[in-house]
Amino acid sequence: MKTITMLAVLPLLFFFAACKKDHTTILPSGPIDYNSYANGGVHLEIVNSDPANYNDDELYVGVMGATTGSNSQSAYIDLKTGKTVLLNNLSPLPQVANPNNPTDGGKFIVIGTRMSDMPINPATGRHSIPLPFIQSGRILMSIGKPIYYYINPGGTSLAAPIKSTNSKDANYGTVFDFMEFTYYSTGTAARVFANTSRVDEYAISMGFELNALQGTSGTVQRAGELMTKEKTIQAFLNFPKPEEYNQCYRTFFQDIINPGGMTDAGGNKIFTQTNAYAQFQTYIDSIWQQYKTRDLLLVLGTGNVGNTDEGLVIRGRVDDKNVFNFTQTTTVNGTKVVKAGTLPIKPTTSDVLGGTAGTGAFNNSSLDGQAGHELDNSLRVTFVAALNRHSIVSNAAEGQIQYPEDVSIFYKHAPYNYYAAFWHSQGVSYNNLQYAFSYDDAANQSSTIVGDNPAYCTLYFGPITGK
Repeated sequence: MKTITMLAVLPLLFFFAACKKDHTTILPSGPIDYNSYANGGVHLEIVNSDPANYNDDELYVGVMGATTGSNSQSAYIDLKTGKTVLLNNLSPLPQVANPNNPTDGGKFIVIGTRMSDMPINPATGRHSIPLPFIQSGRILMSIGKPIYYYINPGGTSLAAPIKSTNSKDANYGTVFDFMEFTYYSTGTAARVFANTSRVDEYAISMGFELNALQGTSGTVQRAGELMTKEKTIQAFLNFPKPEEYNQCYRTFFQDIINPGGMTDAGGNKIFTQTNAYAQFQTYIDSIWQQYKTRDLLLVLGTGNVGNTDEGLVIRGRVDDKNVFNFTQTTTVNGTKVVKAGTLPIKPTTSDVLGGTAGTGAFNNSSLDGQAGHELDNSLRVTFVAALNRHSIVSNAAEGQIQYPEDVSIFYKHAPYNYYAAFWHSQGVSYNNLQYAFSYDDAANQSSTIVGDNPAYCTLYFGPITGK
């Protein structure tokens, strides 16, 4: 899951920057010996796919995460050499003052390499870095300058960069974004996990392509935005939605945040005070109310849409304490087997749009798999996703089976999560896939990419290209 807080202990970050210029950039070709990586190390290519707005010398790239193995440590990757730099001892690393308030006494580490300074693979002509294993990582892209990480008092850890309206903040005025990335060993193969997630926000169009060897066949997977930043923002503003959702776009930060992140000038959360929030809560309330007197019948799975097999049906009813109780009866070797599960609390709009596993509404995780709670995990995922998409309704005929993972009915009945609906709408994301809320991978709607034995990865600054 993508989160706004970017801890230096966990992220893998790529930083880019932009301002249109009309000069030609001279590109370096070293110092990496690419032949030495022919049989090991995935190549991460960086491509400027929006050259009309950004030159390579305006794009910064930084990689942070944690080393793999039993003694995992925070680290970043030097994108001029491809070498891992550990962050367990910050004192010998280059430190700088706050560029926007140099007399405040604070010290920072700058993690980011100008794209034009990155080496080029002579075989492809593209900026390319052979990466070592790195986990819990992020690729972060920034516009205008790299990202400054504040060194906490004591000098042993880094503070996460934030988006601030304080002109003295080290990252003031910098537009930045990130995606999730992990490259590790499964024991039998090298694996890449990547996600251009929009679960929290959008600030920069990006794309990701993975060329991986699956057995003896090569596969190519892609994810990301299809339009430039300017066109994406305009498309969001034009997208049909309740007026309050326009506040997801923040002019100062040039980003689009999920509705739960809306704040007023004082930084106070404001979505809970809107009509859109109340309307969504009315929808949730109607589900809990309707199924106090009749059963909710569900069949899960995209491949089971239309299937009426009784063994697939999950029956749910709300008790007088607002607990949603579910059972599923199957026959195994001639014996009936009953599985059960509960949603212990009626969720709020914030619970659903945030998919917050820490709330009581969706937090049965300590009971998962125990007797009477065999269905808890699937119910949690199903309800968060189905309520966001409005793929469970309260006005179904009695005895009617509902198929909450039927993609054809997603975002068709108001209200729903309009922020998520935008990212899944035609022409916005590659194959209409994106990770726009927690558990958006239900029904295979996520932009997550996973592949073993990767040959190369390509990160696009700008829209994803290729078929």
